[in-house]
Amino acid sequence: MVYLLFMNIYHRTEYPASLLPREFDMYLSLGWYRMRQHLFTCTHLFDFNDAMEFSGLRRVWWMRFAIQYIDARDSHLKLRRRNGKFTYQFSPLDELSEEDAWLFRTYRNHIDFDTYDNLEDALWGSKEKKLVFNSWILRIYDQQQLIALGVFDKGERAASSQLHCYDPAYAKNSLGKYLMLLTIDHLKRENYDWYYPGYVFAGHPKMNYKLFLGKDSGEYYDPDQEQWFSYNDGILEEEAYSEEAIQEIGKALFNR
Repeated sequence: MVYLLFMNIYHRTEYPASLLPREFDMYLSLGWYRMRQHLFTCTHLFDFNDAMEFSGLRRVWWMRFAIQYIDARDSHLKLRRRNGKFTYQFSPLDELSEEDAWLFRTYRNHIDFDTYDNLEDALWGSKEKKLVFNSWILRIYDQQQLIALGVFDKGERAASSQLHCYDPAYAKNSLGKYLMLLTIDHLKRENYDWYYPGYVFAGHPKMNYKLFLGKDSGEYYDPDQEQWFSYNDGILEEEAYSEEAIQEIGKALFNR
């Protein structure tokens, strides 16, 4: 059973009207992340039952990778060879095309977990488009057909991935991981230092694909010490919480 008395537990949100590149870097370095057009951070995520009551609690570990130290692994080279026939294009994200929207809908209808209703909702969250972040889009094509896209945000020396989706017909091509490799290539050419792909869960492998980049170049944020440490597999070990602890923490964080 996890003893919670000295554990730093929080869920915070901020809504900046504008954000300088160096300010975005600072937020990322403190374990914050973009959601739509605001920023949030947390140490834990909750599971809910059908009655929307707290039913589980999972520790979140925010990850980052030192771009210049991401080495070419055999798995990386194999993926590049498999997808070498495809073309791709980077550009600032000013507008979304109908093709972009179609790809996200197709992807959404295929996956077995909840996500946003549409691409606009995922990026902006309202009909009024805001551009608080310096967002870029990477599109991958099989000849003229769009088969994958990724959206990432640039700061001054750091960048974070916001969204990946792909055509389910190309599932065997591991295009989500390929998007990561191409994004790293782009950031390396521009001499960026850090790539932030989001978080991994303790006791749940759903987000572990991010470790594909290489565990030895990865770091995790420790909210208790407010520092980044070299990745170790121990952070993925499941933590047990009592029902009483789950309810109390949920009420404290969300005023329920």
